Amino acid sequence: MPLYPVREPCPDLPVPKKGARRAANFGREELFGFDTETTWCGRKELRSTQFAFYMDGLLHVEVYALRDFFKESATDVESRLESLCREPVRLSLDTYDELSDLRRDVQSRYESLVYAGQPRFKRDKSGKMKGTGRKPRRCAVAFNGNFDLGVLADETELIPDMSAGGMEGAGCVYHFTSAYRTTKDAEYGMKIKALYLGAFNVPFTPKRGELWDISAAARTLWGAGRLADVGKEVGYAKLSDERTDTLAYAAMDAVVTLHGAIRLTADLEAQGFAGNPDRFISGATVAKDLMQRHYDPFYLTGPQHEFVWPAYFGGMTGALSPKVMREPLHDLIYGDLDGAYNASGQMLDVFSWAGVKWLGGTEVRRIIREVKANPATFWDYGSLHIEVDGDFDLVPVRVGKAAEGSAPTTSEGLVWARVDGLRTTLTLGDFLHSKPRGKIVVIRGLMATRGNESPCLFKMCADERAKFPKKDEAGAWIPENFVPNTWWKLAGNTIYGSFANRNGPDRTNSGKWFNALVASSITGAIRHAMWTVNHASDAVYNDTDSALTTTAGFKAAQEALKPLGIGFSNKTSDELGDADIASLAIVQGSKRYALLGPQGQFGAKSHGLGSWFVFLDGRVQPVAHNEDVLRAVWSVNYPEVFGEPDPSLIALPVFHRFSVRTRKVSEMVKAYALRRFGARLSNLHEYGKAGNFGFLTPSVVDGKITPTVAYTPEEAADLSGITLLSVATLWGASYDKKFDYATGERHVFSGSDFVQVRAVDRTQDLEAGSVLGDTDISVHVSHGGDK
Repeated sequence: MPLYPVREPCPDLPVPKKGARRAANFGREELFGFDTETTWCGRKELRSTQFAFYMDGLLHVEVYALRDFFKESATDVESRLESLCREPVRLSLDTYDELSDLRRDVQSRYESLVYAGQPRFKRDKSGKMKGTGRKPRRCAVAFNGNFDLGVLADETELIPDMSAGGMEGAGCVYHFTSAYRTTKDAEYGMKIKALYLGAFNVPFTPKRGELWDISAAARTLWGAGRLADVGKEVGYAKLSDERTDTLAYAAMDAVVTLHGAIRLTADLEAQGFAGNPDRFISGATVAKDLMQRHYDPFYLTGPQHEFVWPAYFGGMTGALSPKVMREPLHDLIYGDLDGAYNASGQMLDVFSWAGVKWLGGTEVRRIIREVKANPATFWDYGSLHIEVDGDFDLVPVRVGKAAEGSAPTTSEGLVWARVDGLRTTLTLGDFLHSKPRGKIVVIRGLMATRGNESPCLFKMCADERAKFPKKDEAGAWIPENFVPNTWWKLAGNTIYGSFANRNGPDRTNSGKWFNALVASSITGAIRHAMWTVNHASDAVYNDTDSALTTTAGFKAAQEALKPLGIGFSNKTSDELGDADIASLAIVQGSKRYALLGPQGQFGAKSHGLGSWFVFLDGRVQPVAHNEDVLRAVWSVNYPEVFGEPDPSLIALPVFHRFSVRTRKVSEMVKAYALRRFGARLSNLHEYGKAGNFGFLTPSVVDGKITPTVAYTPEEAADLSGITLLSVATLWGASYDKKFDYATGERHVFSGSDFVQVRAVDRTQDLEAGSVLGDTDISVHVSHGGDK
C-alpha cells in the first residue's frame, strides 16, 4: 500500500484560562471504599457489594449479598476483621433472595453514602421540580472502578465522543435505574457520567464524589498495579489466598480500597499538591499542578501559532539505514542522552520565554552561520523556527497509507525523507541537518524573546528530586523518600507533555498549557542532539533520545555533544542487567531490537507484541514481558543469533485480553455471546457492559482469523487456533514505514504530494479499532536500572 506525506490539522489556538477555585479535599470520614464480588461467567453477575467507611471515628463495613453466597455470619467474622484492621470494626451483612432487590438496595446505599439523602430534584414553591445541585458528602472510592460500576449499574451506555467538564473523549454513563424513586416532592437516583482518561483509561467523573478510581494514582506514586499491592503499601492485607466467597476476603477488599485513598490523600498533600487527590489522572497531573503554582505562560497569536505548527514532530525511532537491519551486529553500546527533555528545557531556558519576534531572512541566515561556526550557541537560538522553500535530502515527514487512487485519512507515523519543492517551517535543529540540495530560500523566522520571571521548573524538578535519593550510600532503600522522589521524577518527565497536550476526537483542542513553540523547540533540540550523535558515531539505531553505537562511536558521540553541554551515558545495563556492552544485536525496525550480553543476558524492545498473551505456569503471561517467551519469538526469526526456539514455548496457544470501554468492543462481545452461548436478548447487554473483561481467542476459519470469547485463561488456551510460532513468524516478516524497502533508500516525496489528514488516533480509538482491547504502549523487557 503506497505511503503519502501528510500534514495534521493545526490545533485550536490556546487561550488563557482562569484557574478553577479549588474545593476542599475529602477527609478520612468523607471517603468510602467499595468493591464487588461477581460470578466468573461471561455476565459477571453481581453477588455482593462491600462498603467501608469511618463514622464518628469507628470503621464500618457494610456487606450486601445474595443469600448463602457467604457461609459465615457477620458475628463470626467481625473479631477477625478487627484483628486484621488493628482497630474496632462494626461489620454488618444484609442478604437477599433476589438479585433485583440486592441491586436496588446497593444502588440506593451508594447514593445515600455520596449524597446523604439529598434528592436529585425537588419541588419548588411554584410546584415545579427543579434540580437541587446536590453536593457530595462522601466520595466513592474503587480500584478498577469501571468494572465495579459496570456490575452495579442496570445499564452502561458507552459513548464514543463524550464532553464533560471541558474535556472530550470516549466515556460511559452508568445507569442506576433500580434505585430510582420518586416521592410527592422529590426524585432520587443516579446516572454516573465518566470519561476514560489517562494512560490507564480510568473513569473520571465530572461530578466530584461519584467515583474516585485510585488505580491510576496508586500505580503512578507507589508502583502498585494491583489491589494486593495497595494493601502492602498501606499495611492492610488483601486476603488474596482466600476464596472470593468468604466474608473476610470481601470485607478486606473494601477496607484496603478505603485506606488506599486515605494514604494517597496524605501523600499528595505532603507534596504540596494544589489539586484534589480524587482528580488525579496520571503523571501529567503532577506537572500541571506544578505549572499552575509556578508558571506564568505566554501565548502565541493565531498567525504565529499556525506558522510554528508544521515544525512540531516527535522523536526519531528506528534504524538509520536498511543495511543494518535484520543482520547480526556486534559490540554495541546503548547510549542515552542525559535527561533529554529536562536538559533541553533547561538549556533552552523555556520558562524565561515571554513572547516572540519575527526575523527577516537575512538575520535568520546570519544565525545559521553563527551556530554552524560555534555549535555551543545553539541554545541561544534554539527557539528559532524557519520558513524555507527548496529541495532537502533529510527532513521529518509525517506519513499515511492509502490504496492506489485514494488518499490517506490519518497520520500513521514519522519518517526522515527526501522532499523536493518543500515549503514549510523547520526548527533550527532540523534545518541544520536537513541537507539542502541546490539553492534554497530562507524566507523568515520566528524566535522567542526572554523576560518571564517564572522559575525553571525543569531545574526545580531535578534539584528537588536529588534531595530524596531512594537509596543511601550503603545501598539500602529509604522508604520515606520513595514518594517525593517519584513525585519530582514524574513532574520532570511530564512537563514537556503539558506543553504538547492536545485533546478531543481529532486532537485539535489545545490543552491549557499547550504552546507549539515551546513543545516544538524542545523536541527539535533533542532531534538536533541525536543527529549530532548519529553523524559523529555512525549509530545504527535511534529511539527518541538514545542510540545504539559501536564503542568507538559512543566515545565520538560524547565528544561531539560537549559543545551542546549534554551528556551521553552508557545505559546498556538498563537493557542487559549488569552488562555494559551488547555482544550481539539485531535491529528489526522501529522499536524492535534485541540485545545479547557477554554472559548471555537478553533484552529486547518488541513493538507489536504487547497485546498477545499465553497461559504458562498457571498464569496469564504477556508475550512482550516474559523473557523466556519473548526470546522464543526472536529465536524463531533469528536462530543463528538467539539459538533454536524452545519447542514447548512456540507451541503455546496465544490469545488477547479485552476490557470493555468502547461501544465497538461491547457490540463485538455481545455478538460472540449470542453466537456462542445462545444468550437471551433480555440479558445480552450484561456481556457487553462497561468493565466486563475476558479473553479473545483467534482461530483460522475458512482462511480468515475469527476471534471467540473466553472467560478463563484455560478456556482461552483451549479455544485458540493460533500458536506463538505463528505470531512470531508473522511479526518477524513485518516491516516498519521508515524506508522504501523496494529501493533500500529513504522515501522520496514532492512538496505537492502532501495531504491534510486527521491526527494520529487517541488511545481509545486505537483500542476500538482492534479486537485486542489493550494498547501496545510499553513492550520493553529490561533488567535493572532505575529509570
